[in-house]
Amino acid sequence: MPGQVLQLLGPSAGGIWLHVAALAHELPAHGWTVSVMGSHDVMRDLARQDHDIVIPPLWRPYGYRRAGRRLAAVATVAGGVDVLHVHGLKAARVAFTVAERPPTVLTVHNLVAGTQPAPLRPLLERCESSIVERADHLIVISDEIDERFAGIVAPEKRTFVLPASPRRTIETPRADVRASYGIDQRARLVTIVARHHRQKNLPMFLRALRRVVQIVPTVRALVVGDGPDRAALEHLCRELGLEDVAVFTGHRPNPVDEMNAADVVALSSNWEGSPLVVAECLAVGRPLVTTAVGTVSRHLRDHVSARITAVGDDDAFAAALVDMLVDPIAAARIAAEGHAIGSRVFDQDLLVGQVAAVYEQVAAIRRS
Repeated sequence: MPGQVLQLLGPSAGGIWLHVAALAHELPAHGWTVSVMGSHDVMRDLARQDHDIVIPPLWRPYGYRRAGRRLAAVATVAGGVDVLHVHGLKAARVAFTVAERPPTVLTVHNLVAGTQPAPLRPLLERCESSIVERADHLIVISDEIDERFAGIVAPEKRTFVLPASPRRTIETPRADVRASYGIDQRARLVTIVARHHRQKNLPMFLRALRRVVQIVPTVRALVVGDGPDRAALEHLCRELGLEDVAVFTGHRPNPVDEMNAADVVALSSNWEGSPLVVAECLAVGRPLVTTAVGTVSRHLRDHVSARITAVGDDDAFAAALVDMLVDPIAAARIAAEGHAIGSRVFDQDLLVGQVAAVYEQVAAIRRS
């Protein structure tokens, strides 16, 4: 039954291309031959990228028509694809300009309309809906996304599947990671791994960190990642007097090393679907302080398997960091419970198998 699947993604960052990389590596074990198409070098070194395509980062109709023609040309050359798996609404808009296409699965990783200014929201919501209803099957990665499209896509054409993350292994010992950034081995270390973009609300993290320093003077932080807001964040760091506290590492190829070196891992986002950094943190057994975004509260409980605070609450986030830093026994207990939950919920074989089952379902319907 399994066959060939083409993974299509746009100018994505972070979780989407990590998920596609996991699918590219693991789907062959389920009988699926995988090819990947996306913006130039979007996969970096995570997985082989077979085809490039220009997908505009904004909602520009002419750009989408041109990209659609390129997709059609590549589909003609590739031929024999049994399923097209599209990741994100921008890539979907390109895919759905192709008249003759294989059965199409769309994974919605984030909601666009809800994050935009009020005047734009109704228009973008209509755009989201018109795109989603064209898919042969919809994969949603959070309850919020599922609720958004429940009235548009029938239950039998909608499946909840958490995104998978590539298998990562710790490559550098904790002490070596700390030494490489000039961090004292006795310091209390917080690591945050996030794209430098307003979605991740790193300004809140830095403001909370300033409060933490007042109670835990030895605290240090690794800010792992890169993005359009990096210069502004480094400027804010200096304004807050944290230039000797926080280290901006830039993009790291294996950020679980920096997570493993930390006493606490943080996530300060304003919104998420299902943040893969949570799965990676739990996998390495580090205690997590996070805002209540996406699927966090679906799987984790505050004070039990993580510390969870309201979005945008600087004081609560700072207090949770302090609690984890000054009480290592409680932090270790929470980390152990989080690790046990992560091992069950984010099992890669389980998640990839669920995606493969969706492919088989849509391919069988088309064949029949």
